[in-house]
Amino acid sequence: MTTATITGNERLRGAMAAANVTIEGLADHLGIDPKSVDRWLNTDRTPHARNAEAAATYLGADAYHLWPKLGERRRSTPTAQDEVVACYPMRSTVPYSLWRSTLAGASPVIDLAVANLLFLADAVWDLPTLLADKSAAGVRVRIVTPADPAGPVTGLGDIFPSLLAVPGLRLSTHPGLRADVLRADDDLLVTTPIDGLTPALAPVLHLRRLGAAPMVGGYLATLDHLYATATPTRPVSHLRAVAA
Repeated sequence: MTTATITGNERLRGAMAAANVTIEGLADHLGIDPKSVDRWLNTDRTPHARNAEAAATYLGADAYHLWPKLGERRRSTPTAQDEVVACYPMRSTVPYSLWRSTLAGASPVIDLAVANLLFLADAVWDLPTLLADKSAAGVRVRIVTPADPAGPVTGLGDIFPSLLAVPGLRLSTHPGLRADVLRADDDLLVTTPIDGLTPALAPVLHLRRLGAAPMVGGYLATLDHLYATATPTRPVSHLRAVAA
């Protein structure tokens, strides 16, 4: 028996087995290298608090049960830097599967504030089906798109016409929407617009809420403000327009 086996994290191993989650599956959900998850399993290494909490939530377990030493590492006041999982210089450098896996792992909340619907249609090929299934499972799904989209085929009814008929989805438009924010529970993928650059060249932040959420909290407040001041979409009107 090796030392790695002796010092391995059997609590984590058991939680992953119970949830039928593989090393690759957990790493993909967290947006990290599978080697990191392997080290958590086969050594006594304790992950960063944001990853520990996200992993425990995904596995339906308690982070402090999986990693008893977590409390020794946790800061009393998390900083904004703690919430940055990754920063990508442009959209093409984001792992392609991350867009869909982030949404697929959501359980209570999905928020989409999206100015660039064409990109989302390409990144999440089965978005209407995925969101319909999530809504049917009780997930709160809110979508806000630009009130005056630029271009002939950029409205929600043009790109995702079937979403207009999905019950439970909260659809709306807002005139002040610029950035793309994809939120799934505590994870956010934020495309930050830069004047003079096309959206495809704008940086993307992968953020994860931690504790008091000094950085993510600002984005969550912005999302709530957007939806509170947005104009609800009228599915019947849109469906008639599409049919015509």
